[in-house]
Amino acid sequence: MHERTQRTTARLLFVFCCAFPTSVTCLCILMTWTPWYHSKALTTLERELSHTTGLIIEIDDFEKPAPANFRLLGVTVREPETTEVIAQIREIQHVEKNGCVTLLLQQPEVQAAELKGIWHLLHQRFLCRPDLTSNPVQASANDLTLHSGTGALTFKDVDASIIPGDHEVKATLDCLPASSLHNTPVNITVHRDRSGKNPVTRWSLDTRGTALPCSAIADFLPEMERLGLNAEYTGTMTWQLEPNHWWIDLSGSRFTDISLDRVFENNSHRLSGTANINFDRCRIDPHSKRSDISGSIVARNGQVGRSLLLAATQHCGFEVRIQDRLIDHRGDVPYDLLGLGFNVNNSLIKLTGICRGEIGYEGFPSNVVLCLDGFPVVLSTPQMLDSLNALRVVAPNYSVAVPMSDQTDWLMNVLIPPSRPLPANKTRIRSAENWRGGPTISQPR
Repeated sequence: MHERTQRTTARLLFVFCCAFPTSVTCLCILMTWTPWYHSKALTTLERELSHTTGLIIEIDDFEKPAPANFRLLGVTVREPETTEVIAQIREIQHVEKNGCVTLLLQQPEVQAAELKGIWHLLHQRFLCRPDLTSNPVQASANDLTLHSGTGALTFKDVDASIIPGDHEVKATLDCLPASSLHNTPVNITVHRDRSGKNPVTRWSLDTRGTALPCSAIADFLPEMERLGLNAEYTGTMTWQLEPNHWWIDLSGSRFTDISLDRVFENNSHRLSGTANINFDRCRIDPHSKRSDISGSIVARNGQVGRSLLLAATQHCGFEVRIQDRLIDHRGDVPYDLLGLGFNVNNSLIKLTGICRGEIGYEGFPSNVVLCLDGFPVVLSTPQMLDSLNALRVVAPNYSVAVPMSDQTDWLMNVLIPPSRPLPANKTRIRSAENWRGGPTISQPR
């Protein structure tokens, strides 16, 4: 081959094999630096994350130093239908290595009012989809803040993980309230079991001695708001969800500083004071028609309505003894200590006074329910009762009993008792204001 031909061939090979690829590479790099490409990549990333999670994901900016690593800045998570803000995260660092995903969240803020919707969505989107939970995930968060209608609660040392198995997936969350005096984090575990004919989801909560304020999740569970602003929960809880079936176990749980006036604020009877409720056993299974509950309630420094005392004597067989100086007392009856043990076995219930178990009341009889100024006021009976009697005690005086059976069970979702007495030609509310109770007793020895 002629020398000139060789030079020409060498130049062409250099252009097409070296100069041209290098130019194309440099051009691609320059394009990735343009605002247009960055905006398009950000939009694509938001679309992919929104499609995967089922939520609306908005990102202010992102950085991708490596193909498997990226940083998301200014992340906002919204509910897809109402577009309400669920969470805001200052920064998310994502690292994928050896098939394991690691996430670090900086200062996430979550709205408690949206927890119920986000739980159902993530449960269906992730835990019920094996293809999205095939790889283990580790996540940590710095200073997670939960916002609710009663204020904000900050958690520190938040660690979460998703551990896949052959026919199951387990998600765990460990966190510790910033104001807690304990160093043991609260543990939440969600277990999705696919080994059976019908997959089931079981989640458990173990506070490990750390008291959790009930008001923090009042927007998620409205029932918690009725316990009062100072109510706290300690113990273990297990809840299992199956198709058309659920059960809950609260054995070992304890609710403290419950405001009884908040609990009874919508009831026709009056009861106030600060109470603690302990559950030794508590298994509720509506599908199997099983209720196995054993525990106690202790309240101090409150008042009880006379109509409630009258209902307790009529339906629970309580014996009420009011002292001489209270015979002419009109209105609610004050008390120093209220102690009541309860044992529910399906359709039967047993109520027992337990004031003698409290410090300073050891000399009282074994069945004292209510005390005032060192004197027993209300005593319980040892007989087993129909469990519906407990409902009759707190039911309004004007309520009408409705026979319950499998044929009429659906009526309980339709026929709701009125919140006020119905007008009639004669008075239908039985007044207990002038009730004087039984005979007085002397100081126990």
